[in-house]
Amino acid sequence: MPYVDRHGTPGGTLAIVLHGAVANCKTWLPLARVMPPGIELWCPDLPGHGGRRDEPFALASSLALVDALLAEAGPRRTVIAGDSLGGYLALAAAARADARVAGVVAGGCTWSMTGWRGALARASDGPPVFLERLVGSARLERVAATILPHLTDDATARAIVEIGLRVRARSESLDALRGMDVVALTRAIAVPIGFVNGMFDWPTRAGEGELLRANAGATVSLARTGHGVGFFAARAFANVIADVVRRARAREGSRPR
Repeated sequence: MPYVDRHGTPGGTLAIVLHGAVANCKTWLPLARVMPPGIELWCPDLPGHGGRRDEPFALASSLALVDALLAEAGPRRTVIAGDSLGGYLALAAAARADARVAGVVAGGCTWSMTGWRGALARASDGPPVFLERLVGSARLERVAATILPHLTDDATARAIVEIGLRVRARSESLDALRGMDVVALTRAIAVPIGFVNGMFDWPTRAGEGELLRANAGATVSLARTGHGVGFFAARAFANVIADVVRRARAREGSRPR
């Protein structure tokens, strides 16, 4: 399948990891460097991003991508993980998935897109949209490319820029997530869930308690960063993936034969 980076231990426990809006699959390079042995990462470009930037982002095509990767994985038990937009997609995919899904890791997405919270999330897109119309998306993407080397190592920054950023995907993703109830999704998931947030990521963190109450198999971990925990705190994200893998194995081992 095109536009999928693969890292880690081939044939190990599989984790499909989904990036955030505007970004691309190369934002997972820091995670790939710190994942413990025994785990394989598949990192796709989402529709409307990276190698697929010529198509619009849509929820249906994103979930179809996850379905295709699960089908490619065959009978392997798989963790679905994601950060920000990718975290919402991971929850949505796991809530409707079959027994091949062993666990979920969701970063930066403990904020429902329903009611006033959803309206507030969409309103937050106002300033970026105004700026894009004022200076153009191409210029914003060039500015982002100049900032990236100050946020990560040079090799990762170059890889991200080479694949390409797409600022318009932020608006498309917010529209696609309209009405998504993360509490209902969390309640519907029957496998271990590991939420991971940046401790300074407000107001996203406001929904943590409600999600823990919705599912006894859910945990919340915090990293010393803001939004974008999968990129800015890759080791913390890796630790949550490893913990969900351990919990999934323990759960399967306790099942009656």
